[in-house]
Amino acid sequence: MRLHSNDQIAEGHVLVMQPGEVLLCRLAELIYEAGAGDDDTDMHVNPSDFAAAKAMWFEDKGSVQ
Repeated sequence: MRLHSNDQIAEGHVLVMQPGEVLLCRLAELIYEAGAGDDDTDMHVNPSDFAAAKAMWFEDKGSVQ
């Protein structure tokens, strides 16, 4: 899965693209379930949401910082 910053995406929303499938939804409502095809998945978020999306989906959880 790859995360991209895109100023054409409204704040608080995410565009998820997979081969043959496009999903546009609110970032807070997106539920990720790992599975086959993750390598072909692109997530596009507004630049103001990039850090939050990265923390939600791409960083280890449960560590004390």
